Amino acid sequence: MSKHHSLLQTFGAVMVLDGESRHIQAISPRLTQLLGIPDKERHALTASSVLGKRLSQRLRHELQGQQRLTSPLAFSRPHTLTRFQLNAYRNERHVIVEIEPLNPLGKRRLLGTVNERLMRIAEATHQEELLDYLVTAVQQLTGHDRVSVCHFDSDWHGLIVAEAQGGHLPVLLGQRFPASDFPITLRRAYERHPVRLIYDVNAPADMLLMYTPEAEIDLRHCFLRAPAPERQRYLQRLGVRGALSIAMQGDTGLWGLLFCHSAAPHPVAPPVRDAVRTLVQMATQRLLLLRARQEARYLQRVQDSLVLSANARVEPQSPAQLLNEQAETWCSLFRAHGVALWLKGSVSASGHTPTAPVICQFVKRLEKAHRHSGPWCTRGVASEPLTASLSMPDQCGILAVPLSMNPAARGWLIFFRPEQVETLYWAMQPTSAPLPAVMVAPSAAWCEEVVGRSEAWQRVERLAVMDLGEDLTLAISAYEISTLNMHLERERKALADANQRLEQLAHFDPLTQVWNRYRIEQAIEAELVAAKRYGAAFALLLFDVDHFKQINDTHGHGVGDEVLVSLARLVEASLRGCDHLGRWGGEEFVVLATHSDIEAAVGLAERLRSLVATLHVSGLDQPITVSIGVAIWRPGDSCKTLMGRADVAMYRAKRSGRNRVEIAEERVL
Repeated sequence: MSKHHSLLQTFGAVMVLDGESRHIQAISPRLTQLLGIPDKERHALTASSVLGKRLSQRLRHELQGQQRLTSPLAFSRPHTLTRFQLNAYRNERHVIVEIEPLNPLGKRRLLGTVNERLMRIAEATHQEELLDYLVTAVQQLTGHDRVSVCHFDSDWHGLIVAEAQGGHLPVLLGQRFPASDFPITLRRAYERHPVRLIYDVNAPADMLLMYTPEAEIDLRHCFLRAPAPERQRYLQRLGVRGALSIAMQGDTGLWGLLFCHSAAPHPVAPPVRDAVRTLVQMATQRLLLLRARQEARYLQRVQDSLVLSANARVEPQSPAQLLNEQAETWCSLFRAHGVALWLKGSVSASGHTPTAPVICQFVKRLEKAHRHSGPWCTRGVASEPLTASLSMPDQCGILAVPLSMNPAARGWLIFFRPEQVETLYWAMQPTSAPLPAVMVAPSAAWCEEVVGRSEAWQRVERLAVMDLGEDLTLAISAYEISTLNMHLERERKALADANQRLEQLAHFDPLTQVWNRYRIEQAIEAELVAAKRYGAAFALLLFDVDHFKQINDTHGHGVGDEVLVSLARLVEASLRGCDHLGRWGGEEFVVLATHSDIEAAVGLAERLRSLVATLHVSGLDQPITVSIGVAIWRPGDSCKTLMGRADVAMYRAKRSGRNRVEIAEERVL
């Protein structure tokens, strides 16, 4: 075990007890001084003499069968005015007790201040506004010289996206830190322990005084542990002596970190730390909600541009016509400067695209290398093995989605982006070169010009292009069937086969073989007419596979597709003959439950939720769960309002912990 794992900071003290919390195994040298215990009594200390009989008994009682105390305990010692905070947790055969002084604070004033700031955070409508207010509020609470929010990109480089200054330290806003500054061990440590306080990086550390010399005590999970030597040197190079760091956890991992830095030693009382953590957690949740709303608006704009409109169903357009009419809108939505459609060796293109032979060669390679139904993308054509040898001088980024026309053939919708020269300002040069002894001024930050890359393809863009591809597939299929009908009108057998294919393509999802969005919308509209005429209640159950992106990222899109197929089969087999299942898009499905009141619909939803939890997919070791939103028809409802209420209920189920059922409110205004 590394020596620094046994070193402690001196703004608090540690006492190590045996597994039954009775006998002291070790203490930090500062314990007696902190608690006002004479040094001559150090070797005769017991848990009761340090904490008092009542508190030591309470500690033993609350730790029975538990890994750590559910909340800190406060106590005071005779003949002292200082109150102390105690935290304790189990570590192998020992109980680690951490003690800090509780500086006198106006608790009501602090609570009121925090509540006021929480309300401001909850009212923020933009990410920039939210993060700027967060760093300002934290800087006012803690008094640090600099409070910064560092956001991680997909390569784990950090970008300072918000900052509040109190003086004495240079501005970092807009600068980047290389991924080497945030190794995976450090990121995992923040996931386990989201709060880290270093009172004085230059202060000498305490080493435990062992009562039992042969005992091995691991303090890696101790809040008071001293910083590792490499972290100590890193902060010293930044010119920082006092630091407080709070992890900002996103949906799929660490979104970023909030750093509080001071040029001088800087204490932060436990209540203030708790207040800062509360603000950071609230701000992170608000940030994720704002991002989800922004993505939802973008997806809606893409859906509004989809080509399978009422006119297209009546008068199907050729693929070339579709591309010609929609290219400008699509390029704007996907921030592209060119788009191409490849179908059966034929290329239709608009804007800045490679030549048709190059696109055909690219598709040929794609067909061999990319067999699953998800999109393929790159932001560096010249460095991507699949495209490096192709002649694409004006292209740097490509986003391609397959169009599953039939089981034997696929088309491709392909977007192209130009090079975007990007100037990055690094707070520290991301190489092995020696780093400066102190932080440089922003004007002296190391500057890097990145060439040969396009803008990154965002996750929401990859989701949107799949929706667009599905609808485009239906539109093209409708056109092909219409053309066949005109040419094969006299050949009844061929016409029957073509109509059967149209039925399959127009009404059924190609992956799961359940109704697609168009068909389930038809059924909902028919049920709305019946409900209005006869007053027959019905319900919609909208559900979404929990953590589906994590399944795709961890196990691959092949396993993700198998999850959707298996889930659809299981749910469809369990429904009544008068109920219908459709795939709404991506990992979302909808059940149309006819002749159902609220009690029957909720019962069905709970049964489906429990049934899905029993599903097992080969190659997947995690449980499969769904979050379900239930909406009951009310007079005046349309398909849009009914689905809207179900959608709100489903996302409330997700925010409430997933794997649950939520009932929609009467109306969504």
